[in-house]
Amino acid sequence: MPFTLLDENDRVLLFQGQTVTEHFLKRLKQRGLTTVIAEIVEEIQEEAAKEDVSFETKVKTLSCLEDTMENLVKGCSVSLEPLEENVTSILEEVRAHEELVIPIVQLKRHDDYTFTHSLNVAIIALFIGRFIGLEEEELVRLGLGALLHDLGKLKIPQEILRKPTTLNQSEWQVVKQHPLIAKQLLDEQKGVEDLVKFVPLEHHERLDKSGYPLHLDPWEIHLFARIVAVADVYEALTSERPYRKALPLTEVVEYLMGNAGYKLDDIVVRTFVSRLSPYQVGDVVRLSDGREAVVSRLNPVLPFRPYVQVRTPDGKGGFVVEEIDLARSLTLTIVEELSLKSRVILPE
Repeated sequence: MPFTLLDENDRVLLFQGQTVTEHFLKRLKQRGLTTVIAEIVEEIQEEAAKEDVSFETKVKTLSCLEDTMENLVKGCSVSLEPLEENVTSILEEVRAHEELVIPIVQLKRHDDYTFTHSLNVAIIALFIGRFIGLEEEELVRLGLGALLHDLGKLKIPQEILRKPTTLNQSEWQVVKQHPLIAKQLLDEQKGVEDLVKFVPLEHHERLDKSGYPLHLDPWEIHLFARIVAVADVYEALTSERPYRKALPLTEVVEYLMGNAGYKLDDIVVRTFVSRLSPYQVGDVVRLSDGREAVVSRLNPVLPFRPYVQVRTPDGKGGFVVEEIDLARSLTLTIVEELSLKSRVILPE
């Protein structure tokens, strides 16, 4: 059965399918690790196992994003064309989703939160933009802006960004400069369209003018920035931070709905929440009757009640696989998501 190796902070050390080598084990020991966590990946029908965006596309985009952002911060002359090609690849996969829902976007386990957060936000924003009805060129510009929305944070001291306690007033003022820093960095580059710049500059603006850095009136905030604001808040609240745990999905949805039309764009929030699936294909869950099941298909009408597969002994030493539509089996509910992890002791 395939598995992924994690450290104790749930950061990926080795993805499923990769080989455990002597060099890999040596590097782990140099880091002082004596054990790792094995996260088992449940195998289900191949046609059902569909990610939000493929792992390969995410890795390529992350690599390109990291290079692009670091060169922008250094003041080098940068072309956004390679990053635009990655956005186009993501967009193709987003459009290929037959389910009319937004899957939970997961690429949180990585050593550098800034890059993975930016990628997750871009994927979520493209799903929202697609369901709102943006045209192809608009979606590409939206995706580029979303990938670069936190560009300015690369100029913020790491001791502030990674501080495990609440920021004081002076530290918070430093952080609030990152949209202006991003705009300045992009202004120094030739040929970067304003549509791309709107997102890094305005994604922290709010309809009630409580945001920053410009305190824009509602009608002045670009639609792209409104979309990324919702994606950014959602992704941030569902992620672990140095100063707090990730919030449960239900609390995050309540927060978004509570701020819809007040701080966040009402149409964007409602589009997102109505299409949001709390599960991914492949998630292992426990049903209210005690059985374990694997999410096999998402449900566009009732995202909280997906299709699941359960295995029942056939009496001959094998199993019979049954798919259940939880939207029709109303006596059954999902009571918890199961984590298939076990601790592995590294060899001496």
